[in-house]
Amino acid sequence: MNRINRVMTTTANSPMRQLTWSMAVLFAALAAGCGGNDPILGGGGGGAKPGAGGPAAGAANMLGLAAPMGIAATAGVTNTGTVPISHINGDVVLEPLAQCNNVNVDAIGGFGLCGGFAPTITGKVISPLYPDGGMTARAIKADLKAAFLSITPPAGPPAAGSLGGATNIPAGTTLGGLVGSPYVPGTNLFTPGVYQSLTSIMITGDLTLDGQGNPNAIFVFQSSSSTGTATSARILLINGAKASNVWWQAASSATLGTNSVFQGNILAGASITMNTGATSCGRLLAGAFTAGAFVLDSNVISVPGNVNAPLCI
Repeated sequence: MNRINRVMTTTANSPMRQLTWSMAVLFAALAAGCGGNDPILGGGGGGAKPGAGGPAAGAANMLGLAAPMGIAATAGVTNTGTVPISHINGDVVLEPLAQCNNVNVDAIGGFGLCGGFAPTITGKVISPLYPDGGMTARAIKADLKAAFLSITPPAGPPAAGSLGGATNIPAGTTLGGLVGSPYVPGTNLFTPGVYQSLTSIMITGDLTLDGQGNPNAIFVFQSSSSTGTATSARILLINGAKASNVWWQAASSATLGTNSVFQGNILAGASITMNTGATSCGRLLAGAFTAGAFVLDSNVISVPGNVNAPLCI
């Protein structure tokens, strides 16, 4: 597969056959992992060139150098001073700007002020200032773009990707249901697969992802526009589903609503905003294709498998 701690406090070309192939190579990729709580991180990480080998190149190379990142921002970070202070369990990359809302970060892998307030982090901040004059930051950005395209439909947007054969979700997509609602497949319940909305994806209530007893079950949601959650919306994982195996491709931006609970990795073409109290078990990586700002407001973001977030896997 293409290359996908201080605390920031499936007849030949039928759609079904294409989908089956897509999922087969995705599962094969996970099987190639090297152990560890996070099959994407595995036990070894890098080695393959970004984009090399397509989805079957190996799970540990899905994100490459971007794998340890809790957040990525290519247009700066804004943070509020509202208590509780935001927490990131993982690393951060700022590229090409060594900025938190136009305030330079330091040269020793830490944060400076972001929107007037200084967050802290369990991990390190990689920027043009640290550790090597921006070379690492640019390499991480290249790996993020390659990973983004590996879960993007062949027609895009914002550019042609390599993961086709998705099951279509009707346009004007809203997912989820009221707390305690009966399961309705394709609305508030999804089984492993690749799903595509030709518009946006908005999660307005409880959305359950059912791993069907397979701890390597993969879910990919492709949005041709934005992705987001409403206030207090939740993504729930059952029967072996793991946040580390859930991927959200947002062609434009993503917004997580107030007090929402998000599960999975977001790869956004542009910016990511977290409203007050939103939490995420999964990487939130902004700016794969254009300037990607990141807005924080009393949030918790954890890289699956991070030792500081033992329940996030």
